[in-house]
Amino acid sequence: MVAMALVWLVLLAQAAWAHYTAMDTNPGVRRLALALAQPLSSMDDPVEARALVRGMAQTLNALRTDLALLGGDAVLLQLQDAHGRLVHSSAVDIPLVAVAGPSGHAQLVIAGRPHWAAWESPGAWRVLVAEPRVSDARLLGFIGEDLAMSVLLAFPLVGLPLWLAVRTGLRPLQRLGAQIAERSAQDLRPLQNLPPERELRGLAQAFDQLLARLRAHLAREKALVHDAAHELRTPMAVIAAQAHVLLQAPEGPVRVQAAGALVHALQRAAHLSEQLLTLAALEQAPSLRATPLDLVALLQDCVVQRSGWADGLGVQLSLEGPDSWVLPLDRQLLWSALGNVLDNALRHGCEPGPGAGREVLVRSTQEGREVVVWIADDGPGIGADEQARVFERFWRSPHARSSGSGLGLTIAQQALGHLGGSITLGQGLHGRGVGFTLRWPMAFG
Repeated sequence: MVAMALVWLVLLAQAAWAHYTAMDTNPGVRRLALALAQPLSSMDDPVEARALVRGMAQTLNALRTDLALLGGDAVLLQLQDAHGRLVHSSAVDIPLVAVAGPSGHAQLVIAGRPHWAAWESPGAWRVLVAEPRVSDARLLGFIGEDLAMSVLLAFPLVGLPLWLAVRTGLRPLQRLGAQIAERSAQDLRPLQNLPPERELRGLAQAFDQLLARLRAHLAREKALVHDAAHELRTPMAVIAAQAHVLLQAPEGPVRVQAAGALVHALQRAAHLSEQLLTLAALEQAPSLRATPLDLVALLQDCVVQRSGWADGLGVQLSLEGPDSWVLPLDRQLLWSALGNVLDNALRHGCEPGPGAGREVLVRSTQEGREVVVWIADDGPGIGADEQARVFERFWRSPHARSSGSGLGLTIAQQALGHLGGSITLGQGLHGRGVGFTLRWPMAFG
């Protein structure tokens, strides 16, 4: 219906434009004036000329009385002689209409009303024909009503085939919708019997891709829950055992040892829980909150917070870079990434033991339009066969001397990914140890 209404409006505009164009270039009054001029050119008798004009006016106005659009408005015909004197006027109450030139056409205001007028000067006469101008609203209403009947007649001829075509075209989509609606919330298998239609096949394939992402997401969640339960089992067992010892043991070294082991197990469980919550939040694709911050100040806070730990290990923890570097940063994401990589360097590169490192360096630089932070140690390093697995969740090297959650580097990789950056593994300090390169765009937000 909207389409048919638009067609009606276009046709109305076209008809109105054609009417006004014709009235501006070759109006009907001009053709009538030319038709009268031909017989008048051979007439010298005023009586004959007056009779011709009077008869034409009576005939023409009699025909116009039956036309609804014209509303009974009469056409004015005036006959003038060569000296511009009025010889005859079809409306006795309208005086002589003065015009310029021997012939022409124009819009004139006659008796206070706009008219389309045309005049010719055949022989000894000048004949003027003037038609009252129909108002725009009346003209458009008449044309629109006439066109509406045609559009209404055409509506079933257009609407019925269109309805059948849409109904037939939507039937495959309805079948596809019914196939999806019949599925349970747990059924994430790919769709069966993909529709042959090219447009719907693309939709079905996109839906299958969405199901594949959901299956992968659920698989990751199940793996996370399984691994979390497995990882928490050890500290929970230690907590239960040491709590039993504390209840049974008298005051003395055994009780003190059990209390220390209990505190350590609680700290490990708390750290693991915190890492799990951080990883879960990062996997939900958090929105970036970029605000202008000093990257150097952020790195200094990371280093200062771990300086006591480093001093206890006898490790020189240093920071290199500019004095200040203000950038649009997401503090929470960067704090997670930088802190976990730095913790990894101190925990696995500098813990006491054979080949332990004694230096950790944090360096910030700019490469092109990227921010680069390098965190390196001079510890025992990571074997080539293990480097491909360092970013896996809960993975810990069997050669590691200290325990950890196995989530730190995974969290750092996830955080850098949300910033549009990456983290890579490379050579550490002085040809030893491990160096992690963190990079992200300077204007990531």
